[in-house]
Amino acid sequence: MAKLREAGVEFEPAQAPAGDLDGCAIDAPVRVAAITVDKRRVALNGKPMLSCAFALKFSDFVQHLLAPLAVGTLDASLVAIESGPGYQCRGRNQNAEAKLSAHAKGLALDVGAFVISDGRKIAVDAQPDRQSSAYVNTLRTAACGWFTTVLGPGSDPYHVSHLHFDIERHGSNGGYRICQ
Repeated sequence: MAKLREAGVEFEPAQAPAGDLDGCAIDAPVRVAAITVDKRRVALNGKPMLSCAFALKFSDFVQHLLAPLAVGTLDASLVAIESGPGYQCRGRNQNAEAKLSAHAKGLALDVGAFVISDGRKIAVDAQPDRQSSAYVNTLRTAACGWFTTVLGPGSDPYHVSHLHFDIERHGSNGGYRICQ
C-alpha cells in the first residue's frame, strides 16, 4: 500500500465480500478512486476493488500509456476511466462451472469508456471519430506489454462492450499472454 501511495494512487483499504465459489480470495484488497498523472487526477468512476499488486500495475499503465497517449492522440487530457467493479467472485464469463475468473482474485479490471478533458466520452465499443479509434486501438495493442490478458470487442461474445485487463499467470511457466 505504501507503493500505491508513492505512485499517486488515491485508494482506501477494503474488505472483500465473502464469495459463493471455492477459491475466491483477494490479496491486500483496495478500492481505487483515482490515479494522479502529472498533478492531474484521473478518476476511476467504478471505484473498483483490486488487489494491491493489480492496482499498482494498472496505475503504471494509466500514468505511462493511457494519459500520455490521450494528450498525443486526442489533444486533450484523460480525466476519468469508466470501469467495472474489479473483484467479483465468479467463474470465467459469468459461468459458475468454469475455471475462476481473474476477477475472483482481484487481478482483473473491465473498462468500458474513457472521459477526456474536452468533454468527449470514448466508448470501447463505439468511437465517434478517427482520433478516438486510434486512441482505443493503440492502447489495446500496447496493453499487452502490461497485462497477461487483454480482451475486447471481437475477441468473444463476453467482451463486446469493454476491454478486460488482467495479470493472471498463464501456461506452464506463467509467461503465456492472451491478447485478442
